[in-house]
Amino acid sequence: MSHEFRPLIEVLRELNALVQIEASGFVFLVTEELHSGIIRLHNGQVKEVTFRMLRNDEAVQGLSMVSTAKLRFQPNDIPSYGNKMALNPASMKWLLGGFEQELAGRSETTAAIAAASARAPAPPPPATARVDKRVRDTIEQVAVNYLGPIAGMLCQEAFETRHDPRQVVAHLATYLNSPQESRRFVDDAHKALDMLR
Repeated sequence: MSHEFRPLIEVLRELNALVQIEASGFVFLVTEELHSGIIRLHNGQVKEVTFRMLRNDEAVQGLSMVSTAKLRFQPNDIPSYGNKMALNPASMKWLLGGFEQELAGRSETTAAIAAASARAPAPPPPATARVDKRVRDTIEQVAVNYLGPIAGMLCQEAFETRHDPRQVVAHLATYLNSPQESRRFVDDAHKALDMLR
């Protein structure tokens, strides 16, 4: 799946493709503003939506205001527990195809901006190519303990813009809830990196 920011309409089409093949797992979303969300699928059914500390209907409403995002799917045959608050039919309808008409105009505008950007000089190759895979994997393993399943996407994003592993660790620490937790994460990550030497 793509690691680039794309118009929301394309991301939701990818979600719908996962629904069509009756996938089970977690769809992780990150916006350019670094807001994140998770859509839990079980056998192609949307079981739960979270976005920016919102759940289900409110999360879908928040998601509808996003212009671009990137998506990562992590398969997982999770059991289907009942929802405390199921999505209402209008939210489910929007998420599973109703977005097409609403977002089509927005997508055309984004495409025009992207076409103008394409005429600009190409950026340098991503920093990911400059970092040892063992270093990346080590940082991601430590990050999973603190950030949970979205750590992979956040690590990917951090390595796209930074080539110094310590800068990546410092950036990831900003996602944690307290200064104490951030310090513990940084210490654990630095110890793990030192063991690679």
